[in-house]
Amino acid sequence: MPVYEFRCQSCGARFAALVGMTAEPDDERCPKCGGADVGRLVSRFARFRSEDDRIDEMADRLEAMGEPDSPAEARRVVRELGKAMDEDMADEMEEMFDEDMSGEGVGDGD
Repeated sequence: MPVYEFRCQSCGARFAALVGMTAEPDDERCPKCGGADVGRLVSRFARFRSEDDRIDEMADRLEAMGEPDSPAEARRVVRELGKAMDEDMADEMEEMFDEDMSGEGVGDGD
């Protein structure tokens, strides 16, 4: 089933909907206001990749980049790696980074 993007003509909300092959685009309603006056948008092509593909791409980028120049750059890389995972773990990865930088966490008896 294709995913289409729509814009509600009543409230201006933009949303995506999974539309069955036999369904008419007129059957869609805005999830925000419930309006039926929605127009289908031309959307960009989406490239879906597995978590392994995203992590492999990040590993290649990290290898090419070398050591981060600063803690801020390292934090940015850690957040990107967390976002590459199927369940966005950016906040958890950044928290572990902060603990590691402050000497907390590993080996402190937690």
